[in-house]
Amino acid sequence: MEGNRVAKNEGKKSKLPWIVTGCVAGVLIAGYLGVCAWAGSRNSMLPNVSVAGVDVSNMTLEQARSAVETAVSQKGQDISLTLSYEGMSSTLNAGDMSVDAAQSAEDAWRIGRENFFTGGPQLLGHMFGMSSQVPLVIPEDEPALKDLVDGMARKVAESSESPGYELKGDQLVMTKGAPVLSVDWGQVREEAEEKLQQSFADRFSGGKSQVDLTIQLQASAGEIKDPDFEAIYAALAAEPRDAQLDPKTLEVSDHAVGLDFDLQALKDAYQSAKGGETFSIPVTVLQPKVTREDLEGRLFRDVLAEATTHVAGSAARKNNIKLAMAACNNVILLPGEEFSYNRTTGERTTAKGYRGAPAYIGGATVDEVGGGVCQGSSTIYYAVLHTSLEIVERRPHRYAVTYVPDGMDATVNYGSIDFRFKNNTDYPIKIVTSSYDVKGARKLNVKIYGTNLDGSYAKPSSSGAFDIIAPTVTYVADAGVPRGSLVLDREQNAYRGKSVQTFRTIYAADGTQLERQNLGVSSYKMRPTVYHYNPADGHPSTWVGGQPPVDPGTTTPVDPGTTTPVDPGTTTPVDPGTTTPVDPGTTTPVDPGTTTPVDPGTTTPVDPGTTVPADPSPSPAPPPSDSGLNPLPNPARAA
Repeated sequence: MEGNRVAKNEGKKSKLPWIVTGCVAGVLIAGYLGVCAWAGSRNSMLPNVSVAGVDVSNMTLEQARSAVETAVSQKGQDISLTLSYEGMSSTLNAGDMSVDAAQSAEDAWRIGRENFFTGGPQLLGHMFGMSSQVPLVIPEDEPALKDLVDGMARKVAESSESPGYELKGDQLVMTKGAPVLSVDWGQVREEAEEKLQQSFADRFSGGKSQVDLTIQLQASAGEIKDPDFEAIYAALAAEPRDAQLDPKTLEVSDHAVGLDFDLQALKDAYQSAKGGETFSIPVTVLQPKVTREDLEGRLFRDVLAEATTHVAGSAARKNNIKLAMAACNNVILLPGEEFSYNRTTGERTTAKGYRGAPAYIGGATVDEVGGGVCQGSSTIYYAVLHTSLEIVERRPHRYAVTYVPDGMDATVNYGSIDFRFKNNTDYPIKIVTSSYDVKGARKLNVKIYGTNLDGSYAKPSSSGAFDIIAPTVTYVADAGVPRGSLVLDREQNAYRGKSVQTFRTIYAADGTQLERQNLGVSSYKMRPTVYHYNPADGHPSTWVGGQPPVDPGTTTPVDPGTTTPVDPGTTTPVDPGTTTPVDPGTTTPVDPGTTTPVDPGTTTPVDPGTTVPADPSPSPAPPPSDSGLNPLPNPARAA
């Protein structure tokens, strides 16, 4: 029996090749996406990436910014750009330019990150030799380049044979209808930036050691039409520039004369003139306040003020003050610049040589690294009070100090409380400090040098103390105190609470009062007298007759000299390690070779070398509340 053969279905093909192809494609896509994800997750630049020739390959954003800044500061001085026109020229040194290193690094960072799906191939391409370079970002209003172009524009305008206008003395002369020579200054700037970019890339990538660029300017005679008045004003008008002292090199820069005129008056005169008619308008020549010759002759010629304080306390405290004041020595402030005590001294650390010394923290006197430096800030502030310099930031201590009069101290705490003042004069000032010993006594001296043209001077003064709070008495149980005795805590000195109003009066050279400034109220906290007693003796308020009980193990009564508490009403607080300052305030400027006596109009601080005798009252004061010990929310640290 013959069977029937089943014919093979020719139309039905195997799906295996498609499955294999799909798997391969999936693997490739997964691999591609993985590479893209890897590229996007990198925290560094792609390989072979540079900013104007500065190699920033595989750097972080911050590392790239730093590399660009370093290259500009170190190698920018080797690049110069000169604009030249018919024998006239102006030159810019690239090292004087301000570039946006942060934006330049950001532009380099974005390479390979513009699109997720293209990041992977770009990463692989850069790994195998592909390279990318972004230009150095030059701000649109970059001052050095702007001064170069604007300055050359003025030279061309003033010296052209046929500019259509010219300066004659104090007149701007113009002929209506005359062709005006013009330069496309926008194109000049673009060309300058382009050449600078090329030079940065050549120099930063290790090319030429010195790059000197020159752009020859071309001027064209414009059609006979109304001139561009705004362009004429921009080319001619200029602010005067004072001579300046470079605080690092101590070199004095040249001054520049300014020029101004009424732009609307020029337009009106032009419209009123007939074709071919020559007319003029007045111009104003603006002289600088300080010329180079003036500054060189008057620089630091006067002692604007001087202050001297006595430095007492431990060797560590004296060391700290000396270090801080050495950092302030010879600091120069240009007109408008601001002095910051914290910025000048920096953080006070052991690495800089500072030691632990008494300071106020949260109302208590404890040893802190840098303790004592507030005497430096206070001495400078006391000197500034004898000038008209602008006080920007100042806070009084928590407790009254004795090395300067009440209301004339300045506490500091690095990171939170600073002492700052501003040079509001037209001339530079210089702070000169010295720390020295006289017959075993340490002195701290501050002189402020500057230029006093009119002989004016200032004197600080203060009201008498008000809102006075006498120290209360606080008893602290201490098992380490011998029974039958009451021990005074000599580390936590008692302080009177009080307030004073401080003023600064400005006088003319002849003594006429010009201004009286109210510098506000300085309020100082009260700190109680603290005694320690043995808890086995019971609280002092329970002692019979006000005398501590005799230790039952002995028959000899306790020495009354150690048991009688001090009456808080008679205790004069003494700031540890301080003494009375010299008040330089009687005349300004102060002769630096002399020492100015204490101003009798101020409150004389207590000499820590004296001791107010204890009140022999047999009864101790009742235990007070702790109201005098409330800490500040952000306690000032004073030394």
